[in-house]
Amino acid sequence: MAPAAGRRVEIDVAKGAACLLMILAHLAPHGLLPVGNFAAALFFACSGMNAILMIERTRGSRLFDLYHVLFPLILFFGGSTLIAVIHGGRLRIAFGLLQFIALAIVLVFALSKLFPDPRSCGWLFPIPFLVQQLAPASVLGSRGEFPLSMLFGNRFVLFPWLGFFLFGIFILGRKRGQRRVLMAVLIVAFALSHGIAAIPLRKFWMSLSYILLGLLVIVMALEFGRWISGRPVPFLSRRLSEFFALSGRNSLMFLYMHYFVMRYFAGFVLGIGAWPSLLLKTLILFLACNAMLMFYEKVKIQPGLFLPASFLALALAWLYGTELPGRHADKRLIVMLLGILFAFLYVQLRRRAADLIRKRDASR
Repeated sequence: MAPAAGRRVEIDVAKGAACLLMILAHLAPHGLLPVGNFAAALFFACSGMNAILMIERTRGSRLFDLYHVLFPLILFFGGSTLIAVIHGGRLRIAFGLLQFIALAIVLVFALSKLFPDPRSCGWLFPIPFLVQQLAPASVLGSRGEFPLSMLFGNRFVLFPWLGFFLFGIFILGRKRGQRRVLMAVLIVAFALSHGIAAIPLRKFWMSLSYILLGLLVIVMALEFGRWISGRPVPFLSRRLSEFFALSGRNSLMFLYMHYFVMRYFAGFVLGIGAWPSLLLKTLILFLACNAMLMFYEKVKIQPGLFLPASFLALALAWLYGTELPGRHADKRLIVMLLGILFAFLYVQLRRRAADLIRKRDASR
């Protein structure tokens, strides 16, 4: 399926690469192939790029201003299903991955309003990293105390992870020569930090070495996306580009799908051993997710499925809240299905709302 109007293929390819790394990060034992640890940084940077592109396309519309606040709020609360999928337990409101993404999108929208050019907010990317690096230990250790739990802590929080969102916006408009210079600077800075100063690659309670290598991975992944999507060999470039872009442009559904596939299908794949086996298992699970996403792309644009999916979600929510499945039933499966339905309904609702706003603005 062709990408939707306004989408950038190289961003979808880079985000698809982040999805692949996401599976690798979950599978790799004891730090084997730690490159997977940079999936989140790359995923957030691509989300920042897509967010600012949408903001640019809808700038000047008050209804779209409301849209850019309302849908992250829906994502914030609907994302409670992902918390239950990842951590188990009952559905609950807490600060997790999708909650961070929702809040980051709202902040990107707010920051874009400060500048004549919305992309200028990307220049602020060092601030979240500096705040986290310079914050006193007493503040960083307050992760259990609301509202500081959204700002600092040993998980996906605004400081420092918002910096990757803003960095994605920063490099979006950089020219080829500027990107190459930036890559060279980041390589040297990382070598000094990790190789000479021996600062470890620490993802949570983020270290300087992780920040520098994360920024480098983002630039390289976007370059990879541009290279793949612009190759002169049509068949090869289309196939390879689509391999990554499919999950990249359906990333919300992928978040739920990959947990489903890993939980219920990973045991049928080769056991984890040396890194070649690990890479093969990662690739097979990624292909399984993509196979499901190929079907999802065909149905997600069908408006007639909105009401049936809504009623099914309500039925599953009722079933989840009762004891009818029995004590030994897999309630994690029910909440996974609820999450998948939430992702489907969220995308359908966004599409419908955007179309209605565009028609209303065009009629004025």
